[in-house]
Amino acid sequence: MNDYVIVTDSVVDLDYSYYTENNLRYVPLSITMDGIGTQDDDFYTTISAKQFYQYLREGRNVTTSQGTVGYFMRVFGEILESGKDIVYLGFSSGLSGSYNSGCMARDELAEQYPDRNIYCVDTKAAAGGYTMLVCRAVERKKQGDSAQELAEWAEKTSPHMIHWVTVDSLFHLMRGGRVSKTSAVVGSLVGIKPVICVTESGRLKPVHKVRGRKQSIAYLAKMAKEQMVASEFDRLFISHGDCLEDAEYLRSLLVQELGIPEEKVEIHMLDMVIGAHTGPGVVTVFFYGEKRTED
Repeated sequence: MNDYVIVTDSVVDLDYSYYTENNLRYVPLSITMDGIGTQDDDFYTTISAKQFYQYLREGRNVTTSQGTVGYFMRVFGEILESGKDIVYLGFSSGLSGSYNSGCMARDELAEQYPDRNIYCVDTKAAAGGYTMLVCRAVERKKQGDSAQELAEWAEKTSPHMIHWVTVDSLFHLMRGGRVSKTSAVVGSLVGIKPVICVTESGRLKPVHKVRGRKQSIAYLAKMAKEQMVASEFDRLFISHGDCLEDAEYLRSLLVQELGIPEEKVEIHMLDMVIGAHTGPGVVTVFFYGEKRTED
């Protein structure tokens, strides 16, 4: 039975057209920025990516908000009312409370729709790793996976979505409470570029300090070469915070190191909610590997 809808949080590195073309639904996270007010994370249709990252470079204060229970209730309720089940693939609970909001909405709606199923999966993934999982889930749904099969697949697969990140500065992550002040101070040393991973519980963990921007990007390629394993995923994703040239440099290294065609390495702009915490200049790579780093 394939009569269900995939729901995600809005923090995927895709255009809105992907959602309309594939009958996906999403619940938005929001940003509040000096001089702009509160905006849903709407895939850069209200604010262009270039403008958003320029605002960050100017030092504007930005805060983010998780998806609300009320919004989940609305989206889930519309789907259930249409007679369909739900597979909710949630953004990492280690980085946001949105997944918990989705679970609360599921619990509130369960009695109202006893014949319907809502499967909630904490992917413990973010950005391109989350995006890769969502895209493959869409493909599996088209290939005939039932809602239960898809949810079980996502639970089993998400721990293998490896995330490696380098940032120009840990300031934005510290301000949002994603890394400690001590880590941020160490990462601010002249010429030192922090390298971060997403752990098995879906949290950010600074793990290396590399001298120089190109060296930090090369480190990401090195980790992909060491950790990537064969799987049903036939590509890697790169996400970046308005630094396309650096993303293309990373792609060239991956093509060289892994011996794969250039079209198998997709480059995407990082969404604005995660971008608000990582800042301009973030470069990331995502791929399927044996396991993530422990907390």
